[in-house]
Amino acid sequence: MKKLTLASAITAALFFNPAFADDDSDGDMMIYHVTITNTTAHHVITPPLVIAHGKGFHFFKVGDSNHPASEGLAILAESGDPSTLEAMVKNNPKVTATAIGSYVTPGAPYTVEIIAPKKTLFSVAGMLATTNDAFTAALNIKAPKKNRHNHGMGMTFDAGSEKNNEECAYIPGPPCSPESGNANMPGEGMVTVHNGIFGKADLSAPNLDWRGPTSMISIHNAGKYNN
Repeated sequence: MKKLTLASAITAALFFNPAFADDDSDGDMMIYHVTITNTTAHHVITPPLVIAHGKGFHFFKVGDSNHPASEGLAILAESGDPSTLEAMVKNNPKVTATAIGSYVTPGAPYTVEIIAPKKTLFSVAGMLATTNDAFTAALNIKAPKKNRHNHGMGMTFDAGSEKNNEECAYIPGPPCSPESGNANMPGEGMVTVHNGIFGKADLSAPNLDWRGPTSMISIHNAGKYNN
């Protein structure tokens, strides 16, 4: 009898507890703070695109010449402009929200606020500005529960849309000048893991090459969005 009474009391408390009901509703929209940290010493990450999406969403495939980088991804990876890719992914029914941040420099993490459903996934991508067509991307990070954090690391990919000649005429980031232009020379034709900087033209490998992830993503669930 005591066990039955205790079980009934717990059930009743949970049923009538508004906070519990709020936290258990899949339909709630939540406020997420997505913080992007640049883990390199000298690269600049261009304004990152944050995508909230469901399972089964992909905006690129690695190592598949039958699925080269989309126009939007190529533009992001070559020029740092995420707007075309954002417009493209918004048409995908699995995408629930998008947001664009600002430049992320070494030592200065940047936080983007985005309103998205519970139990969503996040993917984040931004160009490494001092490359031909390299981008850092963290994929399918699970949204945390209220007042908690989840983390992911961004690998570096080569969009394969431009040859990695390391010449400033093709590169918009420092030490190259944006005024020098951002010419294009056809690349490998598919997305791959990037090989890094070799220092064969205008770029310094000791300063600009990397090992391991080039970004770190932290997602904080700030609670329910009340519009």
